[in-house]
Amino acid sequence: MLLQSLMFFLILIKSPVCVAYEADGKRINDFPSGDLLYEAKPVYEYLDGWKQDISHCRRYTELPENARKYIEYIEQQIGCTVDYISVGAEREQIIIR
Repeated sequence: MLLQSLMFFLILIKSPVCVAYEADGKRINDFPSGDLLYEAKPVYEYLDGWKQDISHCRRYTELPENARKYIEYIEQQIGCTVDYISVGAEREQIIIR
């Protein structure tokens, strides 16, 4: 999996991550469809952000701790590893794990 534009999260003190939806008084773990979509409200968890420029990072270990925690959280939630991490707009601004 490719995680794109990780650098845009550096300005956030807390990064919201939608983990579910609420509709009809129930929590829904999958993206709602049909008429349920119109009344569904996102449920967020907030992860700590980072205020560091990561555009120079080329190794996973060079990322700030909170950036690594964010990536690991995403991996845990989707059950898939993030093998490529974009840290900028240029072709060479990528971390390959």
